[in-house]
Amino acid sequence: PEPHASEGKLREVFGTNEYFNEKGFRRLLEKHGGYLPLSIKAVKEGAKVPLKNVLLTIENTDSEFAWLTQWAETMVLRASWYGKAVCTVSSAVKDIEKKYAEICGCSLNPFFLNDFGARGVSSHESAEIGGAAHLVNYLGTDTVEAIRWAKINYGKSATGHSVFATEHSTTTIYGRLRELDAYRNFLTKAPKDKIVSIVIDSYDDENAVKNLLGTSLKSLILGRSAPTVFRPDSGEPVKKSLDVIRWLWQIFGGTFNSKGYKVLNESVKVIYGDGINLKTIDDILRNLVDNGYSIENIVFGMGGKLLQGVDRDTFMDACKVSYAVINGVGTDVFKDPSGDQSKKSKRGQLKLVKIDGNYNTVGVNELPDVPNELIEVFLDGKLLKEYSFDEVRANAAQ
Repeated sequence: PEPHASEGKLREVFGTNEYFNEKGFRRLLEKHGGYLPLSIKAVKEGAKVPLKNVLLTIENTDSEFAWLTQWAETMVLRASWYGKAVCTVSSAVKDIEKKYAEICGCSLNPFFLNDFGARGVSSHESAEIGGAAHLVNYLGTDTVEAIRWAKINYGKSATGHSVFATEHSTTTIYGRLRELDAYRNFLTKAPKDKIVSIVIDSYDDENAVKNLLGTSLKSLILGRSAPTVFRPDSGEPVKKSLDVIRWLWQIFGGTFNSKGYKVLNESVKVIYGDGINLKTIDDILRNLVDNGYSIENIVFGMGGKLLQGVDRDTFMDACKVSYAVINGVGTDVFKDPSGDQSKKSKRGQLKLVKIDGNYNTVGVNELPDVPNELIEVFLDGKLLKEYSFDEVRANAAQ
């Protein structure tokens, strides 16, 4: 008889059907009704754990199906590394923000980093998962599908927000000679009590600020109760961001905060979203502070470097066998490549402990009085633990 479609594909790939464990899966169906006899333990979602620590373990609960741990490896690793990596990058931005906010004496801004990455990722699913991961740390996003995905999986509290924003084509469609008309239309159409973000570099950003928005439309901007956000989108980020803030200070003025840093008139702000990564954010903020401006004058948009600029190696994600029972004898299993000691894997049954606020990986029988931070989340086909988005955000804030 003709082989099953999947068998035909595997035969095409491997040249044989013998590599598919049909007998094992049929036995799994017979003995466990298709439910997977696995125990998965994981650290709580949102927890900040240093590199080179165990984050989850997979163990079989029926020795007849010891092969299932390796079968599940790819799916579990693929399901965990990407969202975690994006969330870590987003969290790193918050660490940078905290550093400079302390210098300037200003509060943290939940919209300091905005997700511009939906069109820069490889798939709709990446936009969903990566965009949702960013929302753990910040509320600003243009990736609407991320909010939908997060609400489905983590509840109603998983949300983000965006603003009335222009793009280059909404200006350039007016033509160079009617650039002023385009800006006037944006400021008129946007509700006065809602933020409006305007791209200013379709032609000449300095002219747009000084001679159009800052002169002909100045009264319109000052007459709004919500800020108008100026968005330069080209040039050298460190220099350009300071230039625009200086121009706005000259035109709209501002105040000095409690630590003596300049804060723009509340009617205007700046967002920078071109070429943004961890380094450029740090460089831009350092330059602003060095020149007497508070970081509360600026927010950022990050696209590809947020949602697509990570891979499994970014934070050294790996899943390796560390323990096996062979002929009734427990055996530590590990790799120790002589050519790269950074790839040496952990050995034995493991647990994650937290002592004085610091995480560390130890053997499962070590430190018996210290609880294991790895919580059983899956057992024999059943999900035991689910988190709300509020819980994940709270864990990440610790």
